[in-house]
Amino acid sequence: MDMESRLLLVDDDEVFGAVMARALARRGFMVNWAREGAQALQLARQHHPTHAVLDLRLLEGESGLDLIEPLREINPSIRIVVLTGYASIATAIDAIKLGAAYYLPKSVDADAI
Repeated sequence: MDMESRLLLVDDDEVFGAVMARALARRGFMVNWAREGAQALQLARQHHPTHAVLDLRLLEGESGLDLIEPLREINPSIRIVVLTGYASIATAIDAIKLGAAYYLPKSVDADAI
């Protein structure tokens, strides 16, 4: 992975986010971590990520799905993975239709991402 692989991680869970950010950085990504939607979009505008890993459920009722379209407007070729602890077929279909490349359970290991 070249160091131009910039990844935006969006997750409100402090422990999971910290562990995942470190794991992805060890795999060659330059990681920016946001805990909520507005912060995520601000970081995306500043750093133009090539990849994004979005938690489906964020604080304050926010959904990671709501970030897919704005992120694709910032970078149409961004590769997006949606992680969830609450998987459903309907949500998976929505994520893929919106432009996510993958929809995975939150228990996934960083290598799978």
